[in-house]
Amino acid sequence: FEYAEEHGFQPPHPRTTYFETDTIHTKKKLTFEQISEVTGVEKEMLQFLNPSYKLDIIPFIEGEKYSLRLPRNRSGLFVNNEAAIYGYAEALEEKKEEILPQLVEATEPIRYRVRNGDYLGRIAERYGVGVSQIKEWNNLRSNNLRIGQRLTIYPQNKATAQNNSSPRIYTVKHGDSLWSISKKFPGVTVQQIKNLNNMNSNRLKPGMKLKLSDG
Repeated sequence: FEYAEEHGFQPPHPRTTYFETDTIHTKKKLTFEQISEVTGVEKEMLQFLNPSYKLDIIPFIEGEKYSLRLPRNRSGLFVNNEAAIYGYAEALEEKKEEILPQLVEATEPIRYRVRNGDYLGRIAERYGVGVSQIKEWNNLRSNNLRIGQRLTIYPQNKATAQNNSSPRIYTVKHGDSLWSISKKFPGVTVQQIKNLNNMNSNRLKPGMKLKLSDG
């Protein structure tokens, strides 16, 4: 960028500046959707200000510190209603657990409460995922678990686990993007989708068939 002007490069205008934000240390697990609903800050802005949380989830682990960066004009709203926000988030998670079927066949994330005798290997086997995936989804640095600890898991459904030799095909829906599709299928990346379908751009059309695995 030493010769940016000569080459016509223009730096993008920042969506917000560092000095217009505040950092809050969170005390419970929260999702960006929950924070957005309570504070009114768009999810895209939360992603921009908090890029370290790849799954749009701020975890909670005893002894670890996690922080949330918000626009300064919304941070006061969060702090003044912090207890209510955590209560609201926990109520939503409890409701999800109540309606969770015994045999999970979805690729949507679930919330799992660690029970006595649980360990990562057993939980991973139950949902057809890898131990390393559970650790990545929950920002775990070790295999140690606490009774009552909540884990976010993206279970494999029968269609994805039944035969790896058969390619998975996804039909593009209105509003889909390569990024949103990749998040529906743990282990699948945007670049993999592009490579498997010989795509040179990120453009999608409703009804388009995309291959998600080799076969």
